[in-house]
This record gives sequence, C-alpha cells and structure tokens, in this order.
Amino acid sequence: MITYTMRQFKHLMIGWLLALSLTAWAQGSTAQFDAHPQNKAKSGRSIELTPVYGYALNGHVNLYRAKFKMENAAQFGGIVSVELMPGTMAEFTYTHSATDALYEDFVNAENRIYDLNIDYFQLGVLKELRKAKLVPFGMAAMGVAWYNMQTADVSDHVSFAVSFGGGIKYFFSDRVGIRLQGRLLLPMYFSGGGLFLGIGSGGPSSGVSVSTGVLAVQGDFSGGLIVRF
Repeated sequence: MITYTMRQFKHLMIGWLLALSLTAWAQGSTAQFDAHPQNKAKSGRSIELTPVYGYALNGHVNLYRAKFKMENAAQFGGIVSVELMPGTMAEFTYTHSATDALYEDFVNAENRIYDLNIDYFQLGVLKELRKAKLVPFGMAAMGVAWYNMQTADVSDHVSFAVSFGGGIKYFFSDRVGIRLQGRLLLPMYFSGGGLFLGIGSGGPSSGVSVSTGVLAVQGDFSGGLIVRF
C-alpha cells in the first residue's frame, strides 16, 4: 500500500508541475523582465515552478564483504520555490532516477543485478546572490531518499538525506527563465544511539549520543524551464 501511494503522489506532482508550467508559459512568456525586485512587492511573494531533467551520479554502498554499485542514469523531477524574502526562497524538490545496481560479493565471488528507482524528496532554502537576468545561487536542503527496489522479494530502503548545491538562473522575461544546477546528495544511516544519566560531586548530568554515517555519496546535474508567478 505504501509503494502504491508514493507512486501515485509522484505521478500526480509531475503532471501538475507540467500543466501549470505550460499554462503560465502561454499567458506570460511575452512579459518584460523586471530588473527591480521591489516592484514585485505590490503583487506579493513570487512562486517558481521548474520541471527538471538531468543526470544522476548514483554512487555505491560499501558493505561488510560486498559492494552495491548503483549505475549512473537519467533523472527527472520538479521544484516548487516560494519567496520568503527578497533573494531567499523555500523549496520543495522531487527527483526520480530509474537504474540498475550490481551487488558484488567478494567472499563468494557472486554477482547479482537489481532494478531500482531512486527518489529524493527534499525541503530546503535557496539563496540568490543577486537580482538580475543572470542569477547565481546556492542551496541546502534535507529530506529522504527512497531506494524503491523493483526486483521481487527485495525490501525497499528509506534514508534521511541532506543536499548542498548551486547553479544559475537566467530569465528571458519577468516570468520565464531557465535553471541549471548541480547537487551533492548525502543519504545517511544511523548505526545506534545512547542515553546516559549520572550523579557526581558536581551534581546530576545527562546526555544523548547518536552514531551516523554517509550511506553513499551521490550527486546530480540538471536543468529546466522556470515559470514564475
């Protein structure tokens, strides 16, 4: 039931982004670019919709006696950006990559190939470095990475993930532009945790510890059409 719901959400969101983008393109592609962002204050905060397509560097996972190598593959998705203040935007990003993975067992000299989809759901902040037709930016986000196994009888895996990146936007008009970016993606694992309580000469003390690590180092390069409202 969970897999079915996530796939429905993915397809609905992509269709919604594409439909709104095409509508806004038809209505506003001839608008002139406004180089003065203070003029936007009268109409409220801007919203940007960006369907994206690119290439994912999917990396590998080192296991105790094996390696799980995920092949690089094409990627698509979408970004919804909402202006928080001039030059700063909150963003929701979804990306999907369908790929193969090679499992290499070093002890038994056994290799297996698995089909999987890699889906990232991220919430973050984008900071624009200037307001002009050409806009460089940096960004950071966190969310989850869903390793959706397509091979039968193999369980999915969901990891907490953080991302960092940057890129440029170029606006042809006040409503339409393009976005090019690169991201470093770091899915994490939690290997354990602990809680301690103690009483000594200095009084009571307590603490919490959590052990974490990077499951795989991944990344992507993508671009897409920006439609701004």
